[in-house]
Parts: sequence; C-alpha cells; structure tokens
Amino acid sequence: MSRAFGVPVSRIATLGGGRSARRARKARKEPDVVHARVGRERPEAARWTTQNMDDKGSASLDSGKRRPLGKGPSHAPPDLSVGVVVPVLNEAGTLDYYLSRLYEVTRARCPVVVVDGGSTDGSRSVARRYFHAEKTVQASRGEQMNHGARCLLTDVLVFLHADTELPRGFDYYIRQVLAESGVVGGCFRLEFDVAHPLLKAYSWFTRFPGRFFHFGDQGFFIRRDVFCGMGGFSPLLFLEDVDLLRRLRKHGKFVTLCVPVRTSARRFLRRGIMRQQLTNLLLVTLFELGVSAERLAAAYPHVR
Repeated sequence: MSRAFGVPVSRIATLGGGRSARRARKARKEPDVVHARVGRERPEAARWTTQNMDDKGSASLDSGKRRPLGKGPSHAPPDLSVGVVVPVLNEAGTLDYYLSRLYEVTRARCPVVVVDGGSTDGSRSVARRYFHAEKTVQASRGEQMNHGARCLLTDVLVFLHADTELPRGFDYYIRQVLAESGVVGGCFRLEFDVAHPLLKAYSWFTRFPGRFFHFGDQGFFIRRDVFCGMGGFSPLLFLEDVDLLRRLRKHGKFVTLCVPVRTSARRFLRRGIMRQQLTNLLLVTLFELGVSAERLAAAYPHVR
C-alpha cells in the first residue's frame, strides 16, 4: 500500500455517517454507508479503504466475548460518527484487559480497528477476539495509525494507545465539543492507573493548553476531513503525536475535554517518575528547536 494518505479529501470526508455527509451523498445520488462493522459490504468507492485486508481481517467488529455495558451519558448528538484506531506492538501481556475495556465502551456504537506493527507475541490474535485487526509491514506508530484511519469511514477519528482506557460515553463528549465548528480536534485529560503524588500532579497539568502537557496517550481525536487534509501522521519514528498537534493547531482549535482517560504508568515506574517527566520535557523542547525525531528516538527507550 502506498504510504501517501491516499483518498482525496473532498471524497473521503463524505464517506462518514454525519448529517452533512449524507446530504453530500444525496446530492451526488450515492447510497448511505453503514458504519456498524468494518467488514460489511459497502459501495465500491468506500471499499478502497480496506482493499489490502486479508481474508481473516474482514471479521466483524463485534466478534469476541460479550460483556455487559454500564451506564454512561445518553442522548448524544447523532450528527458525527466516531471511530477508534488502536496501534499495537507486542502487547499480548496486557492487551486482553485493555481491549475488553474498550469493547465495553464502544460496543454497538463505534467501530474499532486494531493495527499491529508486526508483533511476535500473538498480539494480533488477541486483538481479533474483540475487533477487526490489521497489520502493517513497518513497526511505526504513525504509519499504523494512518493505516487504521484508512480502514474507517467515520467523521471523527480517535487514536488510542494500547495501554489507555477511554471513559464511558467518550463519543458523547467528543460530539458535544465538535458541535462548535471552529474546533478541529482535541484530547482527554490524563489519569494514571497508579496513585502517586507526582503522577497526580502531572495529570493535573493536562487540563491546560500547551505542547508540554499533551501527548498521544491522552487519546487524540480529530475531524476526518482535517486529518486527511493534513496528510495524516508524518512518517516519523518518534514524537508523531507532538508533530501532529503542532500542525493541527494551524487548522483550528484543539480542546481538552473535562473527562480523563486512564493510562498505564509503566514507563514512569520503570524509569523513575521524575526522570521520565524531565526526559519528556527535554525531548519536546529539543524537537521544537529543530532536532530530528530520529536522533531523539535513541534517548527514549521502548518500555513495555
């Protein structure tokens, strides 16, 4: 598959399920597209986005063990459809837990695509118990998320790290904030799965705007047409989230929702909370000053 994002913006933006998209399809006399499952039959133009799926990859989104849904916000605005992309790489040890939680908050409402970057521990098999699973040749989170975005036809794309939990009713909060036309995307506040004063302090700062307070583990969401117009994530080995946020803010408002996602503190616990936070600040500062992501990646070892 070409690494270019692909489908023209004017075309791909109308493949979602929003009200404006339906009006655009009616003007061109095109049929509506159903978003409940990635693997369902769809119009030829929409089928382009999944032309590289393998036979097993066309499994329906709701495959896997059924779990009861809890209560969350109701009466969410129906205008925008929301889809979730989850990049994974060798996450089999924890993936079952996180995907089961994601299944609970997305079932019957939002399609999910898990994109594996070439795991050797069976992560893709775990993912298929719950959602549609894709695979990329290169283990690059940016490339994986671009691939997942091509597989979804929704108006809004949510990019979720494999060790992060979305809150119940997350799509309700996203639709509410995107009701304002000037908002192009946003993220959630952050909460860690470990209670520690330093982590709580760091989480508190994520409610404020600023490049030093927002990273991909906060669950970035973005309007699909804007994402396509930007060309998706840049082909970087590292800091693809920081780069996306810097470019995204040129297109409109980026907001932080009042509810948090819950993410793993494993990297902070392994390397030391203060050391990890200072490293994050240093890396972002150097990146903003022009140091390449490739050079900085060596200073950010991968911890699982």
